[in-house]
Amino acid sequence: MQSEKNKLTGQDALQRLLDGNKRFITGKLEHPNHCEESRRGLVSGQDPIAVVLTCADSRVPPVDVFDQGLGDIFVVRVAGNIINDQILGSIEYAVDHLHTPLVMVMGHSSCGAVTAVAQGVKLSGHIASLTPSIDAALKKTKGLEGHWANNAAKVLAITTAKKIAESEPIVADLVKEGRVLVVASYYDLETGEVTLLEE
Repeated sequence: MQSEKNKLTGQDALQRLLDGNKRFITGKLEHPNHCEESRRGLVSGQDPIAVVLTCADSRVPPVDVFDQGLGDIFVVRVAGNIINDQILGSIEYAVDHLHTPLVMVMGHSSCGAVTAVAQGVKLSGHIASLTPSIDAALKKTKGLEGHWANNAAKVLAITTAKKIAESEPIVADLVKEGRVLVVASYYDLETGEVTLLEE
């Protein structure tokens, strides 16, 4: 199984996630790699097919949303799925050291962090550090048709994915070489569907 994963391209890994999401939506889950054998096989190392940077929201569990299992997804979570040096370092570790071929940034509907900033809630403490990136996305989407906070969550995912793809030297080089694919996506809490986003 490890060697099979190593042969996956970013596009292959993306298709595997999207196929898993279809199973999740229809309730035809396979729950792969949840057995004792899978757990024991991961003791000596990991070989995830994708990095998923998503919100810390408890309603957005990537392993479940994509019907994957232990060791399949390198999950990085932070409120608002924003980027900072530590998060970027985690992603760099996955793509450079674990040779993970896909990085997905997944925004979602009804994001509490985006909604709070949209409503002008004064965020205190370290929560306030989330504001600048979210505020920039809100400014880009103000006045657009549709739900303002959800539109901003989509723009935030796209912007974050772009920052990751252009991050030098590690990720940008791997993207240029075709060894890593970086995509933005959006998870609808109501339908369970993940859709790909384009700038």
